[in-house]
Amino acid sequence: MLGPSVMSYLSFALSVFALLILPGPTNAVLAMASQGISFTRAVVLVVAVVLSYLTVVLPVAGLAGTFLKVHPAVSEAVKLISATWVLYLALKLWVVDARASVLVIGVRHVVVTTLLNPKALIIALTMIAPDQDRLPIAAVGSFSAVAVLTSTIWLLVGRTVLGSSNQMPLIARRFGSGVLLVFSAILTVSALQQ
Repeated sequence: MLGPSVMSYLSFALSVFALLILPGPTNAVLAMASQGISFTRAVVLVVAVVLSYLTVVLPVAGLAGTFLKVHPAVSEAVKLISATWVLYLALKLWVVDARASVLVIGVRHVVVTTLLNPKALIIALTMIAPDQDRLPIAAVGSFSAVAVLTSTIWLLVGRTVLGSSNQMPLIARRFGSGVLLVFSAILTVSALQQ
């Protein structure tokens, strides 16, 4: 029989999985970054996503959570900055040279998109409850494991859809650009409605 703390972390992991597996800016960028990807590059991208999420989640949950709850305008500003970045990626993907054979989406794009992803704030402010003066290590470990799993799933989805060639098909670029544009619009509307 599992103890209450194990069950609470299992429930936490399932909640985080349900949020992180949903399509969003980071997942869309990961799927597009899978074009012609090697195993080593996949590992680098997954590690970059996890570390980027933790760069936001740990300080926000541990220190800035109260500040952001009292000053919601800061959270909304993060959403607007994120929307702008995702719009930039959408436009860049739309106008990329069709003859280019290099990967369009790099580690830098994945890192910045993940740092600006509002999912990190949602997790930090609503899912990870600080344990007095420090965050529970089990929660951080559970979150990291789930982020590895969901990132891997999205890389596999991208690889399955886009194949293994180094050149992204025009239709895939256009569709990816459209998806990012939708996410940018959703983030903008969400920020402005608050």
